[in-house]
Amino acid sequence: MTDIAISPTALAQMTDDELAHAWIDAKLAEERANAHRLEVEMEIVRRFPAKEEGAQTHTLPSGVKLEVVGKLTYRADMDKLMHLIAQVPEKLRPIKVETKLDETGAKYLRANEPEIWRILAPAITVKPAKVAVRVKI
Repeated sequence: MTDIAISPTALAQMTDDELAHAWIDAKLAEERANAHRLEVEMEIVRRFPAKEEGAQTHTLPSGVKLEVVGKLTYRADMDKLMHLIAQVPEKLRPIKVETKLDETGAKYLRANEPEIWRILAPAITVKPAKVAVRVKI
């Protein structure tokens, strides 16, 4: 695998166009590396099949430890589940209610309803997220 790392000094000396192309090259290398990692993982799982759920550690002759973890995901048709759940004792019902901030609503209040925002703002932390970069040719 080719290392395409460019020093910060070299990056600082690039033109804007060169910098955009360097980003494209790095993104492509990242995608290729990710695809390669997934191929390697598939071969590892072929050689060391996972349990349905849980971790298994395999110690290789070199001493390297290889862990394979099987997982199951659960999704529900919530309308159907809510209809059936009445038949199950309350303490055994596999449901939970999660209350969380409605970010869209908070953005609206911050931008359009300053008096209401002032009431809620002490309980809400607003900070910059990672800046996204897209390059289109």
